[in-house]
Amino acid sequence: MKKIDPKTLEKMAKEKNIDKDKIENIANNYKGKSENELIDELVKIGKNLEGKEEVISKFKTFLDEDQRKKLDSIMSKISDAEVQDKINNKSSKSKKSKDLTPSNNVVPKAKKVKKVKKVVKKKSPSI
Repeated sequence: MKKIDPKTLEKMAKEKNIDKDKIENIANNYKGKSENELIDELVKIGKNLEGKEEVISKFKTFLDEDQRKKLDSIMSKISDAEVQDKINNKSSKSKKSKDLTPSNNVVPKAKKVKKVKKVVKKKSPSI
């Protein structure tokens, strides 16, 4: 593994508004977990992060080849999970719309429309 320059790492963390103490507390919560448990947790967290690709690309410079491969594998799992979430969301939305069709004996509610009578004012002839 390449030697990590702490100043560069801290600078990158500040640019991304990453709180060092918060990260250390999170890391302490994951002590003693298996690699698979950690990867599953990374996938859950990674699905919701914006700008992760930029951070990962900068972070990769500090890793050796094996670590990069493992990181690429995790990023691939995150991408797969994001795609699966999108598929699940689409199917649940289409299922909800199918449930409202008359073929399922559910009658969609009609909107009430208020009828307005248009009144035309006649101009009085001017003298």
